[in-house]
Amino acid sequence: MSLEDLNKKIEKEHQEYLASLSPAERAKYLKEEQDFEGAVNQFWNEKYPKMRLEEKKKYWLAGTHKGMRTQGEAFGDEYSEFSKKWYDFAKKHEPDFDEIFDYVTKNLGFEFDWKEYNKRIKK
Repeated sequence: MSLEDLNKKIEKEHQEYLASLSPAERAKYLKEEQDFEGAVNQFWNEKYPKMRLEEKKKYWLAGTHKGMRTQGEAFGDEYSEFSKKWYDFAKKHEPDFDEIFDYVTKNLGFEFDWKEYNKRIKK
C-alpha cells in the first residue's frame, strides 16, 4: 500500500469515526482537533523561529531519525516520509533547511541515500 493510499484510507476511517459520534462528542472532538492545530501553528510561528541554530539541528535530527525509523518499520521504506510537500513545508519554516539537513544526515548514525532523498522531494 502506498503512502497516498494509506492517507486516503485514514481519511475515510476518520470521517466514519466522526459520523459515529453524537453531536456533543463530535463538537468536543473537533474542538480538541482545532486546539491541537493551534498548538502546532504556535510552535512553527512563535517557538521555532526563536530557537538557536543548535536547537534547530537537534529538532530536525530527532524528527528525521524517528520518522525514518517509523516509516521503515511501517512500510519497509525509510525514505517514504520525504516528499515535495514535506520539503516545501520545511523550507517555508526554515530558510536554512538545506544546511541544517546536511548536518542531520551526517549525524543519523547510518549512511544517508541522497539520491533516493532527492528523487522523493522533487516529485
